[in-house]
Amino acid sequence: MANDDKPLKGRAGETARGKFKPPTERPFDMWLQKQLHAMYDEITAEPLPDDLLNLIDRDATKGPTPEPGKKK
Repeated sequence: MANDDKPLKGRAGETARGKFKPPTERPFDMWLQKQLHAMYDEITAEPLPDDLLNLIDRDATKGPTPEPGKKK
């Protein structure tokens, strides 16, 4: 955001942030993490399809792509 480097003094977010517990202690965050793990752990443990691995390997062998507008 454009205002990220400005001091937080007087901003509404400053007072609101101080009232919340750290994310590890917030009940909703704990519930959400538990539910997401229950739903997706099995899926994330599956191996990647060969087609996707081949695409990743092919892209990795090409090397870095030059940024648009810059000369080598």
